[in-house]
Amino acid sequence: MSPYHKGVLLTLAGVAVLSLDALLIRLISADHWTLLFWRGLLLSLCIGTACLCRRHRYRPSRRLFGLGLGSALFYAICTITFVISIRLTSVANTLIILSAAPLIGALLSRFVLQESVSGRTWLAIGLCIGGLALVFSGSRDQGHLLGDLTALLCAASMAAKFVVERAASPADMTPALVPAGLLVSLFALFQTPTLVMPAQDMLWMALLGLGVVPLAYALITQGPRYLPAAEVSLLMLLEMILGPLWVWLVLAEAPGEQAWMGGLVVVMALLLQRLPAPRRRQSSPLFAK
Repeated sequence: MSPYHKGVLLTLAGVAVLSLDALLIRLISADHWTLLFWRGLLLSLCIGTACLCRRHRYRPSRRLFGLGLGSALFYAICTITFVISIRLTSVANTLIILSAAPLIGALLSRFVLQESVSGRTWLAIGLCIGGLALVFSGSRDQGHLLGDLTALLCAASMAAKFVVERAASPADMTPALVPAGLLVSLFALFQTPTLVMPAQDMLWMALLGLGVVPLAYALITQGPRYLPAAEVSLLMLLEMILGPLWVWLVLAEAPGEQAWMGGLVVVMALLLQRLPAPRRRQSSPLFAK
């Protein structure tokens, strides 16, 4: 398996696991800040334990240490701003603005990492943005400007996280999730009214914090080691289609017609990106000198 296809499979596997995130959050009745505190803390404990159990020790250079802190900071900003945006504006507005992450990632990769972005990737990004806008057009509300700007900051942070991890390639940036989770928990600690979760939420919280989130981001973090940051961001958009699907199957919240149409556009865009590039036709020997 080529490194490129390995990166695609690892990222897709992580996105598939992460798509259960929205369903588990809906099943948990605790306050959002309480959820964020335990989510970040359990993520740090889980990833930290896994790193300690590995046979080799991580001895990053000064450059990798700085990139790891950058990845952790951008992950924490992305997680926190996502929650704040949903509190200030509509969910539809937040998710539509988040669909700009691949475009921001492509721009950052082009100017920061000097990575070339193919025309096919730009076309797929455009289709994804149009498809996701169609998904949420049926329930789109006019949100507050501050909430919309916070969602844009979330999209930029997500893209910047992948660009930083791409810059650290081929190093494994999974250990950076430990300080990232601690930053999320520390911020939520000063916002949450209580740290006590209802008894019926503990099972879902354990599954979310010890299973879904650590496994998903451990896999997704491997993606930038093999793929351009723009393509990793593009694959992440699939979670916005799978997430509502699980909620529909479990909680019977059926997506509208726009959601189905938009999901089809996103899937077509991802298939377009994965198709092999056409080979150039070689000149005929008849016209050879």
